[in-house]
Amino acid sequence: MRSRSPLVALLLVSFLGSLGGCVRHQSMTLYNAPPSIARYDLGDDNRTHGDIIAWHADLAVDLDESRIGRGGAESARVVGHCNGTMIVTPYGSDSDDREHRMTTIELDWNGTNDSLLVAGSHPYREGQVETDTEIVRAIVGGTGLYAGARGDMVSTRLENGWYRHDIILID
Repeated sequence: MRSRSPLVALLLVSFLGSLGGCVRHQSMTLYNAPPSIARYDLGDDNRTHGDIIAWHADLAVDLDESRIGRGGAESARVVGHCNGTMIVTPYGSDSDDREHRMTTIELDWNGTNDSLLVAGSHPYREGQVETDTEIVRAIVGGTGLYAGARGDMVSTRLENGWYRHDIILID
């Protein structure tokens, strides 16, 4: 009678090996310079719903956060561009002082076809263009090196107006 233990062992090793490779993470931290922001009033005068906010900023690495407010931005190395649009959507009641914004962001690396596409929504204080709260958004795709990317991007506004983006890509 033939033993099945080598076959069972091989299947077990294959299965356990595949479990270790199911979810792999790659992380990186990028920064965008204080953005150039434009707000376009498309709704009626009494409401902000439907307004569009568009912005652009340099995308950088190697920002010395320990020197924020003392020239720390000089250490940043620009590697691309960060472009975003936000559309203001209804949030809560008319008496609520927040507006909800559906946001799309593209992180685009210079001289390559590589980009990440990020999307999500977050409440902002009505009338304020930027926020001081941490924002988590989904990575919904990309191009080049990041084609089909998925994961999370956590954006935090720093004291000097720069934004830190902690990115976790999931295979």
